[in-house]
Amino acid sequence: MFKLEVKSSVKKDTKNFPKEDLQRIANDIRSLKFDPLPSGAKKIKKGKEIYYRIRQGNFRIGYRFNATKRLIEIIYIKRRKESTYK
Repeated sequence: MFKLEVKSSVKKDTKNFPKEDLQRIANDIRSLKFDPLPSGAKKIKKGKEIYYRIRQGNFRIGYRFNATKRLIEIIYIKRRKESTYK
């Protein structure tokens, strides 16, 4: 099982999301603890940085994971139209 860390900026960004969407997002994030590369996860390369993203409806959850440290860091949760990978 992996440990989860969420950047403080993510908490601010999600403050105004609808509660039902937040519940589904939270469930997806919790499931990452057991499977950091679920089906549908996409590898994103931005310069030298490599991270992954998963979809939850109109939202995208961006994260990094370190298998040796057993750590997953959630780096963003954004609506699809606001995503950084476009």
